[in-house]
Amino acid sequence: MYLSRVRVSVRQQDKLIEVLQADHYQLHQLLWKLFPESGEKKQRDFLFRRDESKGFPVFYVLSISEPRSVAGVLEVETKSFNPQLKAGDRLRFSLRANPVEQLTQERSEEETRLLQNAREKHGLRDKTTKKRIRHDVVIHLKKTLLAQGVTKDDLPSQAELGQMAGEKWLQQRAEKSGFKLIAVIAEGYQQHHFKKRKIKLSTLDFQGVLEVTDPELFIKKAFYDRQEDNSELKITGIGPAKAFGCGLLSVARI
Repeated sequence: MYLSRVRVSVRQQDKLIEVLQADHYQLHQLLWKLFPESGEKKQRDFLFRRDESKGFPVFYVLSISEPRSVAGVLEVETKSFNPQLKAGDRLRFSLRANPVEQLTQERSEEETRLLQNAREKHGLRDKTTKKRIRHDVVIHLKKTLLAQGVTKDDLPSQAELGQMAGEKWLQQRAEKSGFKLIAVIAEGYQQHHFKKRKIKLSTLDFQGVLEVTDPELFIKKAFYDRQEDNSELKITGIGPAKAFGCGLLSVARI
Protein backbone atom coordinates (compact mmCIF):
# COMPACT_ATOMS: atom_id res chain seq x y z
CA MET A 1 0.00 0.00 0.00
CA TYR A 2 1.13 3.53 -0.75
CA LEU A 3 0.08 6.92 0.56
CA SER A 4 0.90 9.77 -1.79
CA ARG A 5 0.64 13.50 -2.22
CA VAL A 6 0.15 14.52 -5.84
CA ARG A 7 0.64 18.05 -7.12
CA VAL A 8 -0.27 19.50 -10.50
CA SER A 9 2.70 20.93 -12.33
CA VAL A 10 2.40 24.73 -12.42
CA ARG A 11 4.75 24.81 -15.41
CA GLN A 12 1.95 23.57 -17.65
CA GLN A 13 -0.59 26.37 -17.39
CA ASP A 14 -3.06 24.69 -19.75
CA LYS A 15 -3.02 21.50 -17.66
CA LEU A 16 -3.41 23.50 -14.45
CA ILE A 17 -6.49 25.26 -15.84
CA GLU A 18 -7.87 21.91 -17.00
CA VAL A 19 -7.56 20.49 -13.47
CA LEU A 20 -9.06 23.59 -11.85
CA GLN A 21 -12.13 23.27 -14.08
CA ALA A 22 -12.50 19.48 -13.81
CA ASP A 23 -15.30 17.81 -11.87
CA HIS A 24 -14.71 14.93 -9.44
CA TYR A 25 -15.22 12.23 -12.06
CA GLN A 26 -12.79 13.89 -14.49
CA LEU A 27 -10.22 14.13 -11.71
CA HIS A 28 -10.60 10.40 -11.12
CA GLN A 29 -9.87 9.76 -14.80
CA LEU A 30 -6.82 12.04 -14.60
CA LEU A 31 -5.42 10.21 -11.59
CA TRP A 32 -5.66 6.88 -13.42
CA LYS A 33 -2.62 8.14 -15.35
CA LEU A 34 -0.55 7.66 -12.19
CA PHE A 35 -0.93 3.91 -12.70
CA PRO A 36 0.08 3.20 -16.31
CA GLU A 37 0.30 -0.55 -15.77
CA SER A 38 -3.26 -0.86 -14.45
CA GLY A 39 -5.06 -0.71 -17.78
CA GLU A 40 -8.43 0.91 -18.33
CA LYS A 41 -10.46 -2.21 -17.51
CA LYS A 42 -8.81 -3.01 -14.20
CA GLN A 43 -10.85 -2.49 -11.05
CA ARG A 44 -10.08 0.79 -9.30
CA ASP A 45 -7.36 0.23 -6.72
CA PHE A 46 -6.99 3.70 -5.24
CA LEU A 47 -8.83 6.32 -3.20
CA PHE A 48 -8.27 10.03 -3.55
CA ARG A 49 -9.27 13.38 -2.10
CA ARG A 50 -8.72 16.78 -3.60
CA ASP A 51 -7.46 19.59 -1.40
CA GLU A 52 -5.70 22.89 -1.93
CA SER A 53 -2.29 24.20 -0.94
CA LYS A 54 -1.47 27.88 -1.44
CA GLY A 55 -4.30 28.14 -3.95
CA PHE A 56 -3.20 25.18 -6.06
CA PRO A 57 -4.85 21.75 -6.22
CA VAL A 58 -3.20 18.88 -4.38
CA PHE A 59 -4.42 15.29 -4.19
CA TYR A 60 -3.99 12.71 -1.45
CA VAL A 61 -4.02 9.18 -2.82
CA LEU A 62 -4.10 5.80 -1.08
CA SER A 63 -3.28 3.02 -3.53
CA ILE A 64 -2.33 -0.61 -3.81
CA SER A 65 0.10 0.06 -6.67
CA GLU A 66 2.88 2.60 -6.44
CA PRO A 67 1.93 5.73 -8.41
CA ARG A 68 4.29 7.29 -10.93
CA SER A 69 4.64 10.95 -11.79
CA VAL A 70 3.23 12.04 -15.14
CA ALA A 71 5.86 14.21 -16.80
CA GLY A 72 4.79 17.83 -17.00
CA VAL A 73 1.40 17.14 -15.43
CA LEU A 74 1.42 15.34 -12.05
CA GLU A 75 4.25 15.28 -9.52
CA VAL A 76 4.15 12.50 -6.90
CA GLU A 77 5.59 12.21 -3.40
CA THR A 78 4.89 8.75 -2.00
CA LYS A 79 5.64 6.49 0.95
CA SER A 80 4.68 3.00 2.06
CA PHE A 81 1.47 2.70 4.06
CA ASN A 82 1.37 -0.07 6.65
CA PRO A 83 -0.45 1.17 9.76
CA GLN A 84 0.52 -0.48 13.03
CA LEU A 85 -2.36 0.08 15.40
CA LYS A 86 -3.70 -1.22 18.68
CA ALA A 87 -6.97 -0.82 20.55
CA GLY A 88 -7.07 2.50 22.38
CA ASP A 89 -4.93 4.40 19.88
CA ARG A 90 -6.28 7.90 19.22
CA LEU A 91 -5.84 9.45 15.81
CA ARG A 92 -6.61 12.77 14.18
CA PHE A 93 -8.59 12.18 11.02
CA SER A 94 -10.04 13.90 7.99
CA LEU A 95 -12.53 12.49 5.50
CA ARG A 96 -14.62 13.62 2.56
CA ALA A 97 -17.67 11.39 2.29
CA ASN A 98 -20.92 10.94 0.40
CA PRO A 99 -23.34 10.87 3.37
CA VAL A 100 -26.16 8.65 2.17
CA GLU A 101 -28.18 5.83 3.70
CA GLN A 102 -29.76 2.94 1.85
CA LEU A 103 -33.36 2.09 2.63
CA THR A 104 -35.79 -0.47 1.23
CA GLN A 105 -39.28 0.36 0.05
CA GLU A 106 -42.21 -1.65 -1.30
CA ARG A 107 -42.62 -1.48 -5.08
CA SER A 108 -45.81 -0.18 -6.66
CA GLU A 109 -47.88 -2.56 -8.79
CA GLU A 110 -46.45 -0.95 -11.94
CA GLU A 111 -42.87 -1.23 -10.68
CA THR A 112 -43.46 -4.87 -9.75
CA ARG A 113 -44.85 -5.63 -13.21
CA LEU A 114 -41.87 -3.99 -14.93
CA LEU A 115 -39.45 -5.90 -12.71
CA GLN A 116 -41.14 -9.23 -13.46
CA ASN A 117 -41.09 -8.52 -17.20
CA ALA A 118 -37.40 -7.63 -17.07
CA ARG A 119 -36.52 -10.78 -15.14
CA GLU A 120 -38.56 -12.92 -17.56
CA LYS A 121 -36.81 -11.31 -20.52
CA HIS A 122 -33.43 -12.31 -19.10
CA GLY A 123 -34.52 -15.84 -18.23
CA LEU A 124 -34.60 -15.26 -14.48
CA ARG A 125 -37.15 -16.80 -12.15
CA ASP A 126 -39.98 -14.66 -10.85
CA LYS A 127 -38.86 -12.86 -7.73
CA THR A 128 -40.42 -9.80 -6.15
CA THR A 129 -38.04 -7.71 -4.08
CA LYS A 130 -38.20 -4.37 -2.36
CA LYS A 131 -36.50 -1.52 -4.16
CA ARG A 132 -33.41 0.03 -2.64
CA ILE A 133 -33.32 3.78 -2.22
CA ARG A 134 -30.37 5.92 -1.23
CA HIS A 135 -31.11 9.22 0.43
CA ASP A 136 -28.92 12.14 1.40
CA VAL A 137 -28.93 12.27 5.22
CA VAL A 138 -28.74 16.08 5.36
CA ILE A 139 -31.72 16.57 3.05
CA HIS A 140 -33.59 13.74 4.79
CA LEU A 141 -33.11 15.39 8.19
CA LYS A 142 -34.42 18.69 6.83
CA LYS A 143 -37.51 16.99 5.34
CA THR A 144 -38.10 15.05 8.56
CA LEU A 145 -38.06 18.20 10.69
CA LEU A 146 -40.47 19.96 8.33
CA ALA A 147 -42.78 16.92 8.41
CA GLN A 148 -42.70 17.08 12.21
CA GLY A 149 -44.04 20.62 12.11
CA VAL A 150 -40.85 22.67 12.39
CA THR A 151 -41.33 25.86 10.39
CA LYS A 152 -38.79 27.01 7.81
CA ASP A 153 -37.93 29.95 10.04
CA ASP A 154 -37.16 27.62 12.94
CA LEU A 155 -35.14 25.09 10.96
CA PRO A 156 -31.48 24.69 11.94
CA SER A 157 -29.06 26.33 9.52
CA GLN A 158 -27.53 24.33 6.67
CA ALA A 159 -24.31 24.09 8.67
CA GLU A 160 -26.16 22.81 11.73
CA LEU A 161 -28.07 20.25 9.66
CA GLY A 162 -24.78 19.05 8.19
CA GLN A 163 -23.23 18.67 11.63
CA MET A 164 -26.23 16.86 13.11
CA ALA A 165 -26.87 14.48 10.22
CA GLY A 166 -23.20 14.00 9.34
CA GLU A 167 -22.10 13.17 12.86
CA LYS A 168 -24.87 10.58 13.23
CA TRP A 169 -24.02 9.07 9.82
CA LEU A 170 -20.33 8.72 10.63
CA GLN A 171 -21.03 7.40 14.13
CA GLN A 172 -23.12 4.60 12.66
CA ARG A 173 -20.27 3.60 10.38
CA ALA A 174 -17.71 3.85 13.15
CA GLU A 175 -19.59 1.27 15.20
CA LYS A 176 -19.26 -1.22 12.32
CA SER A 177 -15.71 -0.28 11.38
CA GLY A 178 -13.59 -0.78 14.47
CA PHE A 179 -13.45 2.77 15.84
CA LYS A 180 -15.41 5.33 17.84
CA LEU A 181 -15.63 9.08 17.51
CA ILE A 182 -14.13 11.22 20.26
CA ALA A 183 -14.76 14.55 18.54
CA VAL A 184 -15.95 15.42 15.04
CA ILE A 185 -16.73 18.47 12.94
CA ALA A 186 -18.85 17.98 9.83
CA GLU A 187 -18.80 20.91 7.43
CA GLY A 188 -18.58 22.00 3.81
CA TYR A 189 -21.76 20.30 2.63
CA GLN A 190 -22.05 20.49 -1.16
CA GLN A 191 -24.26 19.05 -3.85
CA HIS A 192 -22.72 18.06 -7.18
CA HIS A 193 -24.52 17.55 -10.49
CA PHE A 194 -22.92 15.66 -13.37
CA LYS A 195 -25.44 16.38 -16.10
CA LYS A 196 -23.73 14.38 -18.85
CA ARG A 197 -23.76 11.28 -16.65
CA LYS A 198 -27.12 12.06 -15.01
CA ILE A 199 -25.57 11.72 -11.57
CA LYS A 200 -26.27 13.78 -8.46
CA LEU A 201 -24.35 13.37 -5.24
CA SER A 202 -23.46 15.31 -2.11
CA THR A 203 -20.25 15.55 -0.13
CA LEU A 204 -19.49 16.44 3.46
CA ASP A 205 -16.08 17.04 5.01
CA PHE A 206 -15.24 15.58 8.41
CA GLN A 207 -12.33 16.18 10.75
CA GLY A 208 -11.78 15.24 14.35
CA VAL A 209 -10.38 12.61 16.66
CA LEU A 210 -11.18 8.90 16.69
CA GLU A 211 -10.21 6.00 18.93
CA VAL A 212 -9.41 2.58 17.48
CA THR A 213 -11.44 -0.18 19.14
CA ASP A 214 -10.67 -3.10 16.79
CA PRO A 215 -7.43 -2.55 14.81
CA GLU A 216 -7.95 -5.41 12.35
CA LEU A 217 -11.53 -4.41 11.54
CA PHE A 218 -10.57 -0.72 11.33
CA ILE A 219 -7.88 -1.39 8.72
CA LYS A 220 -10.20 -3.72 6.81
CA LYS A 221 -13.07 -1.23 6.63
CA ALA A 222 -11.17 2.04 6.30
CA PHE A 223 -8.21 1.15 4.11
CA TYR A 224 -7.84 -2.29 2.53
CA ASP A 225 -8.91 -5.89 2.71
CA ARG A 226 -7.81 -9.12 1.06
CA GLN A 227 -9.64 -10.99 -1.68
CA GLU A 228 -11.47 -14.14 -0.65
CA ASP A 229 -8.59 -16.33 -1.86
CA ASN A 230 -6.18 -14.14 0.19
CA SER A 231 -4.10 -13.50 -2.92
CA GLU A 232 -4.58 -9.78 -3.52
CA LEU A 233 -5.45 -6.64 -1.65
CA LYS A 234 -8.54 -4.62 -2.47
CA ILE A 235 -9.10 -1.00 -1.55
CA THR A 236 -12.02 -0.21 0.78
CA GLY A 237 -12.69 3.25 2.30
CA ILE A 238 -15.62 4.91 4.08
CA GLY A 239 -18.96 5.17 2.30
CA PRO A 240 -19.85 5.25 -1.42
CA ALA A 241 -18.90 7.50 -4.38
CA LYS A 242 -15.21 6.64 -4.24
CA ALA A 243 -14.78 7.38 -7.94
CA PHE A 244 -15.84 10.95 -7.13
CA GLY A 245 -13.17 11.66 -4.53
CA CYS A 246 -14.93 10.28 -1.45
CA GLY A 247 -13.98 7.65 1.11
CA LEU A 248 -10.30 8.35 1.85
CA LEU A 249 -9.78 8.48 5.61
CA SER A 250 -6.55 10.30 6.43
CA VAL A 251 -5.18 9.65 9.92
CA ALA A 252 -2.26 10.81 12.06
CA ARG A 253 -1.22 9.98 15.59
CA ILE A 254 -1.91 12.56 18.24
